[in-house]
Amino acid sequence: MMYTVSDESLWHGRIDDKENRDHFRNFQAVDVIDATGDLTERYDVGILGYAVDRGVHMNQGRVGAKHGPDAVRTKFGNLPLMKDISIADFGNVSTDEPYVEAVQKEYAELISKTNDYAKFHLLIGGGHDIAYAHFKGLKALYPDQTIGVVNIDAHFDLRDAQYATSGTGFKQILDEDADAGYLVLGLQEVGNTQYLFNVAEQYDVKYVLAEDIDYDTTDEIIQSFIEQYDVIMLTLCLDVLDSAFAPGVSAPCSFGLTPQQVERLIREVLSYGKTRHLSIAEMNPEYDIDGRTAKLVGHISFHAVHRNPNIL
Repeated sequence: MMYTVSDESLWHGRIDDKENRDHFRNFQAVDVIDATGDLTERYDVGILGYAVDRGVHMNQGRVGAKHGPDAVRTKFGNLPLMKDISIADFGNVSTDEPYVEAVQKEYAELISKTNDYAKFHLLIGGGHDIAYAHFKGLKALYPDQTIGVVNIDAHFDLRDAQYATSGTGFKQILDEDADAGYLVLGLQEVGNTQYLFNVAEQYDVKYVLAEDIDYDTTDEIIQSFIEQYDVIMLTLCLDVLDSAFAPGVSAPCSFGLTPQQVERLIREVLSYGKTRHLSIAEMNPEYDIDGRTAKLVGHISFHAVHRNPNIL
């Protein structure tokens, strides 16, 4: 496992003006920070990359997501800077080890360390084993508060395995924390075996199938779930999106959600003011087409930042 400060050259794009901030794009307002040093300045947004796809490999998925964080930076950076927000890039963690437990621990520690220096965090993967690291970071920050996990995903990721993978994270969470709850939005029946549905029932996991998203009951289910917990962990697996919109993912999906549906779900969860970190997983540049998936994540991040009660 290792931490690296971000490459400043990733932050580039069109320059309309070098002084008038009304013309600025995000890359013109980013400070690249060494998160291992002493942190002093506070920002509106913090970006922390999980450049790891070893967990995807161990879950029999296609690798390449370790390049996701930097691909997203380049697309997010060229989008407009609205409301003159301040942005810190806290760098990446990565690993050459065969297992992900150590890098998950390091990432959780960085979430905890950088938490007070950004009002809202974008946690960019990398495989969805980022979710367990995300949760461990929140438990360190909120040890005495209950955490509800909202996962926008085609899959339960409730697998059993000898070692942590991108498919085990939510079962790890539920096994470790009896007070945690779990809601999946956008689930695909074809993406989960009957065994996984059985595990979900055993752990009282709530879910809304992709075909039922945006019916009147969806927001009611979200509200009922969120009201039960002090803190809400929000995580997005990009394989919930239809592959026509997001080809550059570890496990592409047919009959998936649209970008508009995903953005609306994120906005709905954020509206309750209990979420200060959004993790986005499985962005895989190796299989992207014309950078469209990375750009889509950039847009999702843009909306998550600019329609966020923690920042506005």
